[in-house]
Amino acid sequence: MINRVGLMTFGKSDDAATISPASARLNDFVQVGNQAEPASVLPSLKALFTPENLERETPNTRVSSIMNWQQRGGFELASDLTERKNYAEALVVLPVTTEYWRLGIEVEPEALHRIATLLLGRAPLPVVQSTQSDKDIARDFVDYVGALAEKELFSGAVLIGRHDEILETAAFGQANRDFAIATTQETRFNVASLTKTWTATAICKLIEAGQLTFDTPLSDFMDYPTREVAQGIRIKHLLSHTSGLGGYFNEAFYATPRDKVRHLDDFLALAQDDMPKFEAGTKWDYCNIGMILLGKIIEQVSGRTYYDHMRNAIFVPAGMSDTEFIDLDRVNPNVAMGYHRRWTPDGPVITNTLLEWAVRGAPAGCAFAPITDVWRFANAFRCGKLVSEQMFERMTTPKPELGSPDYGYGTAIHPERALIGHSGGLIGASANIDMTFAPDGWVVVILANDLSMRTPVLKARQMIGVTIHEAEDARAYLPRGGMPPR
Repeated sequence: MINRVGLMTFGKSDDAATISPASARLNDFVQVGNQAEPASVLPSLKALFTPENLERETPNTRVSSIMNWQQRGGFELASDLTERKNYAEALVVLPVTTEYWRLGIEVEPEALHRIATLLLGRAPLPVVQSTQSDKDIARDFVDYVGALAEKELFSGAVLIGRHDEILETAAFGQANRDFAIATTQETRFNVASLTKTWTATAICKLIEAGQLTFDTPLSDFMDYPTREVAQGIRIKHLLSHTSGLGGYFNEAFYATPRDKVRHLDDFLALAQDDMPKFEAGTKWDYCNIGMILLGKIIEQVSGRTYYDHMRNAIFVPAGMSDTEFIDLDRVNPNVAMGYHRRWTPDGPVITNTLLEWAVRGAPAGCAFAPITDVWRFANAFRCGKLVSEQMFERMTTPKPELGSPDYGYGTAIHPERALIGHSGGLIGASANIDMTFAPDGWVVVILANDLSMRTPVLKARQMIGVTIHEAEDARAYLPRGGMPPR
């Protein structure tokens, strides 16, 4: 039985006697978040959460979560509160960013009714029916991102355009905090996993040239991780993240000096003993190693290094003159350093994240590009400069037959194909590109030198009129301390 209890504001109700222990704790938690100072977070949470829950996250992660929410204006109630036994849930809005989240609290059944589980996940933004011109929408979007930047909630560059015309582009924040160097539209950002689409496009060009097929087995090029496994993995599985292989952000990576992760073989060595988690073509699981393998295949088929081939086959034809896989231990002009803000009881600490990255990017991620080069790729990709119209359709269509209903070949696909693109993020960098079909013709590029790209991405989709929402992830956030919004 679900009961709905109307709350005008957190902490007040139409009938306080009907508020359950879970609802009371939800209100308590929100009050802590809305009013907390860094030093007061942990003492307040110790009174609200069970000891078992408190062990699930480090103290600094708890402080970071609360203070990140508070930086976004705290929580305001956006719906009636839903109750069932020992559980309460509400839709909340963060007023500074206008993000919507679903907040759930499960309490222990006996007094003190402390919080056993905290659930927090993004909810869809309301649909906006706008009569504005494209130019006005673009201007409003840039103004919104600028307001985020003023609150230190975004650092990077944005570009929004439609039908091959750039409508607005702007840069915010600092590319280098040591010397207070501002980002510009020429700043080159770590584009993270946007690189995967570029690698996939290079492979599909080779397929169109007759040098490969989607069904070519990996074993034609290498026995990785074993001969038997490689025989069962096809090019199409590597392109669609359905190979069953995993990633390289593992214990071996974090134990390896970053300057020793520079070549494709260095990445492969980090996971060379890992066996597939499932039979190829039966499930989807994001796979960085699969993209590294595609890079090795490019090298064997083309006779050039992956980096040389990408420059000649993708960057030059697309007009991406400033895009490069840079060596971070060399002098690199116009490059944004990566940063990460974490909170402690003593306040915020901003760290340089250079040591989080490999010294050079690879087929799975971490090329560096200015925002206009990413725009140029989008135009070249869609208009036939890189692959044919037929191949574009194939790359940007879901592959449910492979267990991949929301991902094609190197491209993520929004429900009902409202838009396609790719996103990526690692500590100190985040990026996203959207190319829309419903409504048609929009391209939105967001590059950040921290983990702040997600909020502008969702706002842009709302403002340009994407009405088909991704699945609400109100159960994807798991019973942890609550991860910081991004």
